[in-house]
Amino acid sequence: MLLESSLRPLSPAEQRLLGAKVRDIESRIGRGPRALIPGAVLIAILWIVTLVVSDTSWPIITAFWVFAGSGILLWVRHDLKKDIRQLHDMLNAYQSARRRNEAEIFNVEATSYADFEEVEDEGACYAFQIEGDRLVFIAGQEFYPQARFPSHDFSLVYVLTERGEAIDMVIEKRGARATAELTVPAATKLKLDIPETLEVIDGKLGQIEDLLGSANG
Repeated sequence: MLLESSLRPLSPAEQRLLGAKVRDIESRIGRGPRALIPGAVLIAILWIVTLVVSDTSWPIITAFWVFAGSGILLWVRHDLKKDIRQLHDMLNAYQSARRRNEAEIFNVEATSYADFEEVEDEGACYAFQIEGDRLVFIAGQEFYPQARFPSHDFSLVYVLTERGEAIDMVIEKRGARATAELTVPAATKLKLDIPETLEVIDGKLGQIEDLLGSANG
């Protein structure tokens, strides 16, 4: 079961953040074609250097660098077009979010929390004790400790597109940063079946190992 959520219009700060991201993506798209210029300049320099240091006739050297340089630039252009297509997809999604002007909010008001030690680069992982003897889990690289997080009072704000997809996430912090009541070692975590972000289960922090069981049987 997922934590209950609600919808609200974007705040002025969130609207400004979306606007800044739209402008950044538009700027990156505009700079895209110019990315070929440094490659062409480098190939021209290599052609000149080869003419100076080589005893091979200049038509052969020129033909080589025209052939090799064209291949390199075509390869770079192919990758560049792929990157620009992805940027256009991102731009369309952010523009859609600006038109929708709405976010899905998950409020977390906890009394305590457990911190799971990181395994490799999977990101931070927490279990928050919330009302009704329930635990809500939050995990991912976007949740590493920062100023005023993790805490006992915060919200996850997911900015939505017109298709209902989350294009961005912001942690809305209200409480001061808190200390974990329990730390689960990495070796223990490897044996547990950790729920997905915002998944809720019944139970208390002290029961967490029994509640999550063993992924290895």
